[in-house]
Amino acid sequence: MPVRVKSNKFCCCIPVRLGVLIIGILGVACGGVIAVAGIIQYQRIGGDIKNKLAYAIQILVYGLYALISILGLVGAFGKKRRLIQMFHAILVIHVLFSIASGSFALYRFFLDAPDTVNSCVNGSKDDDVVAACKKGVDVLKGVLIGIFVFVWIMEIFIQINWRTKRTLKCIDALATSHNLSERIPL
Repeated sequence: MPVRVKSNKFCCCIPVRLGVLIIGILGVACGGVIAVAGIIQYQRIGGDIKNKLAYAIQILVYGLYALISILGLVGAFGKKRRLIQMFHAILVIHVLFSIASGSFALYRFFLDAPDTVNSCVNGSKDDDVVAACKKGVDVLKGVLIGIFVFVWIMEIFIQINWRTKRTLKCIDALATSHNLSERIPL
């Protein structure tokens, strides 16, 4: 007789295992893309280390995020409770590092914005070119803030909705469903 679990949902409506798999896949994909994009941008930027430091930190944080997400994938595929617990704990720490490193990256971008405008203008005296460069940097500021805030909200939302005990009981129930015949209390 199959095991009945009161609620085997993750983030409101997604089955538990599928939720962990989705978070793992998105983590590998997004973390990897952000790390690779950071590496490409890091190689393009000239200047001293203070200009490159924000990129280096972001590359490290999101590269580690991609590796950590593999841990979640292995835990979900293998129905390993301990790996999923570790994945969750490390994700909590990652959210804090993500907010700290993203805040530093935004600080550096806003601090370096006048230099970005000057390199865009490139000595031109045309008012339209200067206005376009300033407007472009202003738009980029808004886009960067929007992207960072969106990522942080999603990461925090996942952590808030991750009901560890319920999620782990559901994973246990799935892993041992052939051995149990009683209802698992939540």
